[in-house]
Amino acid sequence: MYFDYFILLVFAAVGLAFVFVNLIVASILRPRRTVDEGLEVYECGEPTIGDAWIQFDIRYYTVALVYVIFAVEIAFLFPWAIVVGDSLSDTGVAAGKGIGAFAIIEGFVFIAILFLGLAYVWAKGDLDWVLSFKSPAYQPDIADRGAALPPIKDIEALTAEPEPETEGGDEATA
Repeated sequence: MYFDYFILLVFAAVGLAFVFVNLIVASILRPRRTVDEGLEVYECGEPTIGDAWIQFDIRYYTVALVYVIFAVEIAFLFPWAIVVGDSLSDTGVAAGKGIGAFAIIEGFVFIAILFLGLAYVWAKGDLDWVLSFKSPAYQPDIADRGAALPPIKDIEALTAEPEPETEGGDEATA
């Protein structure tokens, strides 16, 4: 019995040694960067603008997380399809006899749960890249201001610059 644990210990040790040996060999063999351009974060030919630590919109993470969840869940449908196919053809290689109806119902319940999750995320608006903000139209409360606003003509008259006076009075210019 202890021999089984020893095999596990040897396997873990070899795995850790493999990781660290590769890191050490890579640090010895990789080229050394001595110029400022080689030490930049991105070496795509474009100069770096701004700080690399910017905040991304949470919608990016939400859409990426929803994609990963559904991609993994859809991967579960492939073995299910093989089990259903074998059980319906009565070959019984991947599943036992008589599991066909149960497997089909179970698969459709699984797909229904996925569909409800997608509908929830969609209805919540997490899949929209541009969120719309809906609020009631702004209505100022005139009673709280105490006085009504002056007409626009009075405001324009107060802000208009006076015309400069000419020297020499009313003489006509030629």
